[in-house]
Amino acid sequence: MLQKISELERKSNFKLPVTQKILLAETGTVEQVLSIFTNSETGVNIVKQTEDRELIIRDVCIVSKKDGVTLVKARSRFFIANLPRDIINQVRRKSLGIGNIIIDSELETFRKIIKIGYNSKSNSIFRVYHIIHQGKVAIQIRENFTSGLDSKVNLAFEQENDC
Repeated sequence: MLQKISELERKSNFKLPVTQKILLAETGTVEQVLSIFTNSETGVNIVKQTEDRELIIRDVCIVSKKDGVTLVKARSRFFIANLPRDIINQVRRKSLGIGNIIIDSELETFRKIIKIGYNSKSNSIFRVYHIIHQGKVAIQIRENFTSGLDSKVNLAFEQENDC
């Protein structure tokens, strides 16, 4: 992963802050990492969710509960045939984020990062990864980390380190 991040920095001619490197590389729940970085609970706002026979597509914003600022925008593609029915039912209810559904259900999964990149138009980084369950891609997620994220993280660190 370090090699991929170095390559991204070289191609984009942009030095990523360590917080963004961590977000690109982490394979746990991004909501938990963001809440630690920003010293604020996070919430998942489901902007849009559509479904057909094979897929549920969900657009979300992960926001800071402290001030409502959007930290991440994400699009998830749930492959219905590759997930247990109770997980699909929880997704359909639109009440929880993916990370919390997986944790609450104790679903055994593996996350594989497929692609990382930098969008010069929005001055933001992104990643695409798969959540694999029983050897099959169950969910594909693209996360776009907003450019304001670093100021939120730096502010949280400064507030903690005040003398």
